[in-house]
Amino acid sequence: IRMKPDAISYNTAILAYANNRSKGAGKVARSILRRMEERYKNGDHTLAPTSQTYTAVIKAFNWERESTRHAEEIVADLKKKSNADVAFMRPDTAIYNALLNCWAKSGSRGAAQRAEEILNEMWKVYSETGDESAKPNSRTYTALIDALAKSGEKGSSERALEILDMMDKLYEGGDVHARPTVYTYTAVINSLARSILSDKAVKAVSVLQRMEEQYRGGNDAARPNVIAYNAVLNSCAYTVGDAEAIETAFKIACLVFDEVRSSGYVRPTHVTYGTFLSVCAHLMPESEVRDNLVEVTFKRAARDGVVSKMVWRNLKGATSPKLLNELLEQGNDGKLESQWSRNI
Repeated sequence: IRMKPDAISYNTAILAYANNRSKGAGKVARSILRRMEERYKNGDHTLAPTSQTYTAVIKAFNWERESTRHAEEIVADLKKKSNADVAFMRPDTAIYNALLNCWAKSGSRGAAQRAEEILNEMWKVYSETGDESAKPNSRTYTALIDALAKSGEKGSSERALEILDMMDKLYEGGDVHARPTVYTYTAVINSLARSILSDKAVKAVSVLQRMEEQYRGGNDAARPNVIAYNAVLNSCAYTVGDAEAIETAFKIACLVFDEVRSSGYVRPTHVTYGTFLSVCAHLMPESEVRDNLVEVTFKRAARDGVVSKMVWRNLKGATSPKLLNELLEQGNDGKLESQWSRNI
């Protein structure tokens, strides 16, 4: 019996290529989409491509060269088709978000600017048509902030904070789709961590506190996770500036590190310990005091079973040769080393 592929078959195949991350996956996914569109255009209305279809094809290109060019072509082609034939859907929020994510992941020059343009286009469509299906949502803003964070452009962190402020106002005004999530706040903190602002640690912990307040106020999507705390530690570790800025960043790092360790809903990971060791390396002068703090931190990581390659690497940059040799000798015991990394 010869069976005819249905919409589920096509979408499943496209999604499989989207999650494959192999070279050429995007082109194969797009060819499947074209066959689906052709059959739909020829009268098989059971094969109407959906928003999920187009987002999966765009996702399939995320891991390829010139990913943004391919993604832009898919969205532009869909616009052209929908203008010529009302049977084809117009790009919706999910499709625009997939395009935004593609730009954010690309890290290419101009990604942040293009992300801003996509957001403006979405607002234009929504304001002109009232079409809720194209209205920006939390994922839209978060993808834009992510693009800003990865751009490294001057003023990116300030712009990220502006977008967060806008989301807060929209959410407080009743737009539940603009609700900031833990991913939004963490993206803002990451943008600060990558900036050259001397007070980025202060601003990063301020964003963390805003997130905690949102969560306590009933926004369950803003519940802080360990990744958010680690991002604040990272902001501290790479603070540059005068002695006061360095001292402030170090104090913030210690408070955040203690908060993670005593929290009732997050637990420190190997990244937490590794990043705090970077804090010690970058913000403390070589001294017995630093060695003592580094040793205590490392032993806590060992006790928690999270001594990873990152922890070892950052330990080497934070400790004296004498202490490093002592810890390495202990680690040469294969059984002990295995115990130290049991939870990685």
